[in-house]
Amino acid sequence: MICIQCGSYNPNNAAFCGKCGMQLKQASSTPPSQSTEGNWASRSVQSPAAEYIPTVQDLPIAGSFPQSQGTPPSMTRQPWYKRLSKPMPIWALIGSIVLVPILLIVLELTGSDWAAGAMRVGIVAGILALLILLITVVRMLLGMAAKSNPTRLIQLISAGLVILLLSLLCLVGLTQQSAIHSLQGHSWEGQQQWQSAINQYQLAGEGAPTSENIARVYNLWGEQFTSQQHYVDALAKYNIVLMYYGSASTGVARAQSDTVTAYLAWVQQATQQHDYTAATNHYDALLHLSFCAATCQSQANALDATAYYNLAESQLVAKNYSDASNNFHIVVSRFASSPETHKLHGDYAKALFGQGKQQLNTACSSAIPTYQQLSTQFGDTPEGQQATSALRANQPVKGHFISSVPNDPALTPIATLIHGLNNKIPDSQFYQLLSTAPTTQIQSNGNFSFKPLSQGTYDLAWGTTRSNGSQYFQFAYKPDGSSYYVANIGPLCPYDFGDLNETIPIAP
Repeated sequence: MICIQCGSYNPNNAAFCGKCGMQLKQASSTPPSQSTEGNWASRSVQSPAAEYIPTVQDLPIAGSFPQSQGTPPSMTRQPWYKRLSKPMPIWALIGSIVLVPILLIVLELTGSDWAAGAMRVGIVAGILALLILLITVVRMLLGMAAKSNPTRLIQLISAGLVILLLSLLCLVGLTQQSAIHSLQGHSWEGQQQWQSAINQYQLAGEGAPTSENIARVYNLWGEQFTSQQHYVDALAKYNIVLMYYGSASTGVARAQSDTVTAYLAWVQQATQQHDYTAATNHYDALLHLSFCAATCQSQANALDATAYYNLAESQLVAKNYSDASNNFHIVVSRFASSPETHKLHGDYAKALFGQGKQQLNTACSSAIPTYQQLSTQFGDTPEGQQATSALRANQPVKGHFISSVPNDPALTPIATLIHGLNNKIPDSQFYQLLSTAPTTQIQSNGNFSFKPLSQGTYDLAWGTTRSNGSQYFQFAYKPDGSSYYVANIGPLCPYDFGDLNETIPIAP
């Protein structure tokens, strides 16, 4: 059976053309048969009333000649572009359905992130949509949408749906980059990939000072560090929110609360480790925060007082008296109403007394205020009473003549301390005062020292006494006539004239 559409040969019982898919029409009658056998021939003859209707097989095909019965007639070759309207082979259709999604998935997964992959998918999807649209239009023009073939209509609808789907993928991939970055940011956040999440939120267009998403990630990051007891790192993350995301109100409030929590946990850790210095530093830092409100201040003050008290007590035990005294003073001055203030009095006195004794051995004059504080504020303690006695005690006086000392067995070099010397004092009065004044012998090396004397002001004079009783003394005086070398004997510390470049007179 010959298809009148494309001219291809089909079996007699076929309903549709196997090449172009057009429906085949059956012949209404059987063509006249011819046969030959031997040397005779016969032909059937119709009655005049009957009309002969030729079948398709009886019709000559253009460009062909009749052939013997049983041989298919020759056909003309169909133009190449007509083949585009033919149905797609089943293997090609299935391959396209499988390969296109795989291609798009590979493009998505090989992108640097979701948005980059979506961009690549969008571009490729757009290209595929245009190609399919172009191919569909060409096939329609070549007869794909023949009204007599319902399969063609289904193919046309399927092509439209594919084009629509690919167009949507293209539109989403090219126009929703920010949304995709944000979506991946939430994904990374859920996986605790904090920096990656922040990067995605920033690529989505978020940033300081308004981004609640970025502020939340920094807070979550800090909370993770807090749970791991990495408090320095935790506070660093909270500070980023507080410094750079001030307009993210929810994030700032959370960062403030988390900061207080981190400091309290940090102090607790330091206290458990008996690191009271760190504990006080952390509490002080917390108390200086502007968002440490009344409740925070009350709680931190009480705990800070305890931390300073424990620190001072540990330093007292270690005989670190100076630091112990300073920290006891902090408790008394800053936390006057704390319970620790009322129980540290005795230990504070011990710390001050130990500090004062150390000062006596290093810089004596620096001990005087310490002993005076003990005497006035801690007179009810043994340490305070000892300080009072020490402040009233006599003090020695010493000096050193760098000039030569007379080396005569009959002479005795002498230094003396007299009250009220001046350049106009009569010799008789001088020697009268000398008779009752404290004196000491000058050693051959020039050193001299007096036994402890009552506190007050003394003028220095020096000279020699001969074995026959004769004496010769002198003293130096200022332009106003007052004595040049004056010993001001005060509390706690001996007086030292130092080196004296003065000649020692020789008694006649």
